[in-house]
Amino acid sequence: MRPASNAPSARPAIIPTFKPDGSAFDLLEPKASDISFADMANTLSKLARFNGLYRCPAYSVAQHSVMGADALFRETGDGVAAGYFLLHDGHEYALGDITRPAVDLIQHHIGRLATDAGLDADFIDRLAHRAIASVKRSIDVAIYQAAELPNIDTVPAYGRQIRDMDDRMLVAEAAALFGAQPNSACLPRVSLPPPKLVGTIEPWGAMKAELAFIDRLQRYLGIAARAC
Repeated sequence: MRPASNAPSARPAIIPTFKPDGSAFDLLEPKASDISFADMANTLSKLARFNGLYRCPAYSVAQHSVMGADALFRETGDGVAAGYFLLHDGHEYALGDITRPAVDLIQHHIGRLATDAGLDADFIDRLAHRAIASVKRSIDVAIYQAAELPNIDTVPAYGRQIRDMDDRMLVAEAAALFGAQPNSACLPRVSLPPPKLVGTIEPWGAMKAELAFIDRLQRYLGIAARAC
């Protein structure tokens, strides 16, 4: 019998997931040529924010992206900022929506397992958050390249705007979908003004969300895509 090896396992050649046409999207090495904005619009229109845990019909990631982009444009008049927000969850069309509570829970279990194994606590701290952020960033870079946008990490002013609007949208969406006073423990600890929304937060349905996402791709970024 061959003795067990302590060497790390070999790096996988690819980590595949499906593209809508049945071909493989390599999550390990995403490229601009892998990105389809039409598929992104279609997929995000079918992904529910908050895992669909509210009682009304599904409020999609596509609608969240469109409403936040419109609010940012209304506030700043900056189409590039609005375009960055439109794409900020674009990686979810390949990954799905990995919610903040899910990442926090994974991190909790990593920390507990690491403590039980006597591993370095400083290294383990926020490891899940850093790993998932790295996964998202690798797909985001391919999306930015496909959209002919600079990597948002190189334009920190836009990065702050997008993060702030994401938190502002989260608070507004929670109030609209879960009631006027949702549990504050479920919300980011920030003090920011509500977004200047164009319309109210009411679920659109997948077709309207997909078409709105495609419209904003053209409006803010000059990207032409067709509904699937």
